[in-house]
Amino acid sequence: MFNSQSKIFCYFLLCFIAGVGLASFVFFDYFYLGLFILFFLILLSLLWPRQFYRWILIGGIIFIFGIFRYQLSLPVTNETKIWFYNSQKIDFTGVVTEEPDIRTNRIRLIISVLEIAKISGNSKISGQVLVTANLYPQYQYGDLVTVSCRLSAPQSFADFAYDRYLAKDGIYSECIYPKIKLIAAGNGDWLLTEIFGFKNKLLQIINSNLPEPQASLFAAIILGARRGLPQALMDKFNITATTHLIAISGMNITIISALLLDLLLNFYISRKKAFWLITFALIFYIILVGAPASAVRAAIMGYLALLARHLGRLNRAANALIFTAAAMIFINPKILRDDVGFQLSFLAVLGLIYFLPLLENRFSKFSNFLGVKESLQMTLAAQLSTLPLIIYNFGRLSLIGPITNLFVVALLPFLTIAGFVVLFLSLFFSYSALFFPLWLGLTYLIKVVEFFAAIPFAAISL
Repeated sequence: MFNSQSKIFCYFLLCFIAGVGLASFVFFDYFYLGLFILFFLILLSLLWPRQFYRWILIGGIIFIFGIFRYQLSLPVTNETKIWFYNSQKIDFTGVVTEEPDIRTNRIRLIISVLEIAKISGNSKISGQVLVTANLYPQYQYGDLVTVSCRLSAPQSFADFAYDRYLAKDGIYSECIYPKIKLIAAGNGDWLLTEIFGFKNKLLQIINSNLPEPQASLFAAIILGARRGLPQALMDKFNITATTHLIAISGMNITIISALLLDLLLNFYISRKKAFWLITFALIFYIILVGAPASAVRAAIMGYLALLARHLGRLNRAANALIFTAAAMIFINPKILRDDVGFQLSFLAVLGLIYFLPLLENRFSKFSNFLGVKESLQMTLAAQLSTLPLIIYNFGRLSLIGPITNLFVVALLPFLTIAGFVVLFLSLFFSYSALFFPLWLGLTYLIKVVEFFAAIPFAAISL
């Protein structure tokens, strides 16, 4: 077990992750944690010459450190924190610090609070509030606003821990349809303001040149903006296990990157140049969508799989994956238990590391026509590894998923590459005919998903 430095390092990382995982379910008194560390240190000093026990005890100390790290991420409640005023009606001033989440009938804003109004005057305060408001008037990133509402603590509902889902992003308060008044615009980060402005311009181009639901589907694939997708269509993507096509996930980024790599190689671009082209394209893409934490985590996970394939060491990438996961968990310990996107991305890349070589051997006799074989192999490998988590979280098993993916996965690189080319040209030329191939591909995708979703027992609830 401890016969190499890499295995020892991996063991330490897993001890830290295990400590964080345990602390996400059970709270430990700091006094007793301190006693455990002292006890381990005494044993370590006595057993230091014995290598096996040395590493076990150091792992135990790191395990406790993982518990400490998680508990230090829990919120502190006092008068300087906005969640102290939950269940009270207050007026507060804050800045919209994330891109507004526009749905079909409402808008969701994350507002970073600056101060609240009190009888004795305004008081400085910190914390974030999730505000659900009417679609109009619309607010933008960087808007300085005053909000009047009754704060409430997010609650779990059905079998979804909504409160924990928001807590992973540091949100412990919400307002439902409050009174909002715009004070001033342009109070956000300059770079993010420009990025979101450019992204909105691209969305306007898409909406002007494509009908619905093709426009919303294309915006989801190309920009990660799923705001206008009808719920009925989303359900069909879920039934056919093709949701990864319209999500910024480690699995999706890995598949697109791998197929792009093969495409560039077919155009006689060297492997090294192709790899760096994809690297810069991936960085540009994450910046374009506004670099939300979930997208950054997914991109890092997907990039690890791409890097492993580039180096030809896919089976040795597990340590790098565990190190990356541990680093992300150290930064935000709550994602280990409460961020399903992080969990799915991690398992998908793990599946690509361990299951993909097996599938490649199994299908080695078949040709890779238009990248269909490789895309299907990668999709199956990722879906096999994420299947238990999907069933646990969503209670659904797609029986038709592998067949549906066979018909649609190879379309993803075309929609991605051609989509960016068409959008770039549309910045200079107003020519709707450029979008016709995209409309054709998007319509095909919708029809295939609808066809397979309508088959009896396409998915079963568990």
